[in-house]
Amino acid sequence: MRKSLLLLVALLLAACDITIVLPGSQLQVDGPEITSGSLASGESARFEVYAGATAVRLEATDLDNGAAGSLLLRVYDASNVLYAQTLSHRYFIAPRPEIAAEGAVEPGVAVSPVYSINIPAGSGRMYFEVTNLAAGPTRVSARAVSRAPLPYSDDVFDPTPADFAATTTGALLYLGQTDVWRYTGSGPATLELDGGETVHATARIVGGGVIKANLEPGEYYSGLENGDVVYVQAQGNGATAGFCANLSGCNDYLDSGEYTLAVTVP
Repeated sequence: MRKSLLLLVALLLAACDITIVLPGSQLQVDGPEITSGSLASGESARFEVYAGATAVRLEATDLDNGAAGSLLLRVYDASNVLYAQTLSHRYFIAPRPEIAAEGAVEPGVAVSPVYSINIPAGSGRMYFEVTNLAAGPTRVSARAVSRAPLPYSDDVFDPTPADFAATTTGALLYLGQTDVWRYTGSGPATLELDGGETVHATARIVGGGVIKANLEPGEYYSGLENGDVVYVQAQGNGATAGFCANLSGCNDYLDSGEYTLAVTVP
């Protein structure tokens, strides 16, 4: 009888185009971590978090299986629309079919046992779901940590360029992030992009309203002039993002989202 009533309610809600958002355990930013109960293979734990004026890093760890564990992390917005996901320790992706395969399996040994996804400031209420993909049961721990702003930008897209006159490093930490840099050194100079091996950065150089060059990792452009603007984004129009360890305010122990704009002046 109870199952019939639940089915009837679900059918009525579907007919009215009403979406049910499942609640989750409240995960406080910079608060204590939460440990789930035992999760069978394929079972999930769900958490609710609020990202206000500060960006947030969501973390999950397999407590019982260790390195043999396998977790799937998914983040949903307040309307329960999937925002980001990962099966990797090193990066996360937007839920788009053309790039989903890139997040399938982490090659090599994981640098950190923690799985993470970054949420930009101002995201509001989000839902964090952690699924056990290992064959056996496990418990997972989850926590939310506030992120310090990057030293050159505090937004996914800031149209005001950050100046650079010599080699500089940035990091792509959020889905859709575009970094804007303005060259203030002497020219013509050579600009080479080191875009990392995990999150594949791309760079577009614009001067005088004209696109002067598009760079992939390892490529260079020898006509960089004072005032040129460089736009840096991850592959797939920002469909992947990672983490940083070598910039001020970064404590991820991973540098998967970092890139370098290497400048050489003759």
